[in-house]
Amino acid sequence: MSVYNAPAYSPTGKVIELPIKREEAMRGRLRATSPDGSDVIIDLQRGSSIRNGDFFGPSEEGVYYQVTYEPEKVLKISLRSDAANIENALRLGYSLGNYHLEILFEGESVYLPLTIGLEKVQNIVRRTGLPVHEEILEKVISTDVSGYFEGEGDEHR
Repeated sequence: MSVYNAPAYSPTGKVIELPIKREEAMRGRLRATSPDGSDVIIDLQRGSSIRNGDFFGPSEEGVYYQVTYEPEKVLKISLRSDAANIENALRLGYSLGNYHLEILFEGESVYLPLTIGLEKVQNIVRRTGLPVHEEILEKVISTDVSGYFEGEGDEHR
């Protein structure tokens, strides 16, 4: 069993991916079995979270573990082209923010994890009254920064 209290920034040995759920990472404390059968415990300071791509190690055998978030079901929404303007984008953001939903902005789309259930998320989106395209898919949602904007938050590496 290996216990880690902080990420390692420059792994120099063998690296094994450690797939976890995003919700587990947000707690900052995790016990998992790695693909090689090792028992891995990550126990970060209170208020810290485990970021997608973080390395932990080395173990007594010189192994590093790289956390990778598992894909999760999300609702991808985007404004229809005839309604894609700044006013509607702000209305959509305001409405989703009132529910304190976790979201990822990527390009002109918003991804909403289905942690509260598909029907509830769809009802929230419908209440906006905005014309949107919806698609259910699986995607890795990274919690690297507040607001979950694509491409930010890698400064610690």
